[in-house]
Amino acid sequence: MKLIFWGTPNYAAKNLKNIVKAGHDVISVVTQPDKRRSRGKKMTPSPVKQTAIDLGIPVISTQSIRNDQITKDLIVGLNADIFIVVAFGQILPNEILDQPKLGCWNSHASLLPAWRGAAPIQWSIMNDDEKTGVCIMSMEEGLDTGPVIDQEETIISDTDNLEILTNRLSDISSRLLVKSLERISHTKERNKYSILKELNAIDQSNLNRKPSYARQIKKDDYLIDWNQKSRKIIKKIQGLYPNSFTIYNGKRIKILQATIVSNNKLLHDSKNFYNESIENKIPGKIIQINKQNGIVIMSSDYPIQIKYAQLEGKKATDGYTLSNQSKLSIDNIFGI
Repeated sequence: MKLIFWGTPNYAAKNLKNIVKAGHDVISVVTQPDKRRSRGKKMTPSPVKQTAIDLGIPVISTQSIRNDQITKDLIVGLNADIFIVVAFGQILPNEILDQPKLGCWNSHASLLPAWRGAAPIQWSIMNDDEKTGVCIMSMEEGLDTGPVIDQEETIISDTDNLEILTNRLSDISSRLLVKSLERISHTKERNKYSILKELNAIDQSNLNRKPSYARQIKKDDYLIDWNQKSRKIIKKIQGLYPNSFTIYNGKRIKILQATIVSNNKLLHDSKNFYNESIENKIPGKIIQINKQNGIVIMSSDYPIQIKYAQLEGKKATDGYTLSNQSKLSIDNIFGI
C-alpha cells in the first residue's frame, strides 16, 4: 500500500514518524514551503519536511495545491494507494481527493463536528471545554465534514496548556492512524463509498455534537483583556501558550503561567497586601508584589497570580523577577 503523507507542524511530524515505524510505505510527503521561522529570519523547513528528510522520504512543497497544476500532476503520477492528511494547512481540491483508490483520510484534533477548522486545540482550551479528542475521517472538499471511522476522547485538565494538550493529542492521533491504516488496508472493497460502509463510517450528523468553527488565530487574539473574568483569562493564557501577552510601559510581557487566587487568604497572609476591598479594585491593576506570590493582578472578578512570564527582550522568569525587570509597583496597571 503506497502512501502519501500531507502535513506541516510538529503535531503532524510525530504522526509521520509513527506511521513509518509501523511499517507503512510512505512514498512521498507533501508540506508547506520553507518559511522564516526563527529570530534570525533564516529559511527553515517545516517540521514534517525535516522529519521526511531524516527518514529519507522524498518531499514535495506547494504554496497552494489548489492552484499548483505542476504539483497536482506530480502527485497523480506517483499513483499512491492512499493519502493521509494531518494538519497540512490547505484545503485539498476534489481532483486530489478522488485520486487514491483507498481514499484520502484526515486526522483532526477535535471531537467532530465540534471545532472544524484551523485551530481546534486552541479553541477547545479557550472555550473551556471539558474534553476534546481526535477523529479519523474520510475527506471531502468541505471543511472537516467527512464521515468518521474512529475517534478517541481525552479530558482537558486545568493544568493543560496548548503544548501539553497538543502533545497528548498527537500521540492519540498517531495511534488511531496506525490502527485505521490497518483496517483500511484489509478492506475488500475498492469503491470509496463501499469502503466507508465496510468500515462502519459514521456521518457527522449522527455524532450528537454541536458543530462549531475553529477559525485561525489572529494577532489580536493574543492580547489579554484584564476586564474579562479570571477563568477566561487563564484559559487564553493556556490555549495560546506561550504567546498571550499584556502591555506595560510600551513593552510586551508574555504571560506563560498564571493561576486564579480564589481564596483571599493567600493575599491577606502576605505582608504587603493592602486592605482595599477586592471588589473595588480596577481590572489590570497590580495589587501585590512579593517573592512568595510574585505578581498578583486583578481581573473583573478574582485576582490572578502570575507565576512565570517573559518581558520583551528577556528570558522567561518567575513573577517576582519580572517585577524587578519591568520596575513594577503596586497600583501599576497592565494593558496600557
